[in-house]
Amino acid sequence: MPFTHAQFLIGIVLPAALIGLDILLMWSPRIGGYARWSSAPLVAIGFGIAYWIFEPKLGWPPNANVIYLLFYFAAALGILGLIDAIFKPPAFLRLMVLMLLWPLAVQLLLGPLNVSAMDGLRGQLWITGSMLIAAVWALTFEYLSERSPGITAPLLLAAMAAASSILLAMGWHIQSSGALAGALAAMSVAALVVGGWSSRISFSHGSAQTIVLLLLLVLVHGYFYTGDTLTNWQQLWIGLLLVSPLLVFIGDLAVMRRQRPIWRLAARVIPVLIVLSIVCAATIRDYVHAEQAQATMQDE
Repeated sequence: MPFTHAQFLIGIVLPAALIGLDILLMWSPRIGGYARWSSAPLVAIGFGIAYWIFEPKLGWPPNANVIYLLFYFAAALGILGLIDAIFKPPAFLRLMVLMLLWPLAVQLLLGPLNVSAMDGLRGQLWITGSMLIAAVWALTFEYLSERSPGITAPLLLAAMAAASSILLAMGWHIQSSGALAGALAAMSVAALVVGGWSSRISFSHGSAQTIVLLLLLVLVHGYFYTGDTLTNWQQLWIGLLLVSPLLVFIGDLAVMRRQRPIWRLAARVIPVLIVLSIVCAATIRDYVHAEQAQATMQDE
């Protein structure tokens, strides 16, 4: 069912505006530090607004309906991001907290499933695998935010969230989850437009990790709760999306370290964008073919 203009404005544009305003405030020498503290909580608030618009009415307790958990996870990530921004703990400590809390979150998210994939060793492998992906994504974008401040992190966050939105809405036919990923993409675009052009604005310690972890939680939920039976090709597309952030390290190869910054930026960004473009193009193609086949069957 298509979303209304009001839903689009409140669920997509408003969260983006919050992030854009926060980054504008970062330019202020007087309150810029406080604006950096608030970036992760504002991402969580923006995601919560999108959830309120696109998902079922929120209830209590959190596990009464598994979809409620996405809202509460966002709140928890916003608080953790605030703590990260204020105290700036070392990377190993943040990684330890992530590896402690992520399996608990995924177990809660997948708890209602009564399928063999969640039983015994295989279920633990799913949880451990998602934890490793979460760690790689979080560390990669934190590294980019610290070592390559400016356009790199928000551009790739926007591209990954947009690709995820297409995959969720058109590939797995979960429009509401696609809209949540779209809200994350919009917030990333706002960060890119307002603050991505200056090395003074950093997305480390909070906002980048909050966006990327929320995106992965939405993907985990969509993967296991879609009503579709995913084909081998669809499994390949999600696999490519999951590993695509690793391509940014092409810019750190020895041969690239001697190049100008613009070429290093291109080496980081272009391979990721190519892979994500393949995922999006294949998903849209499959969607169009499926719609055409359905229309042909109805005509017959």
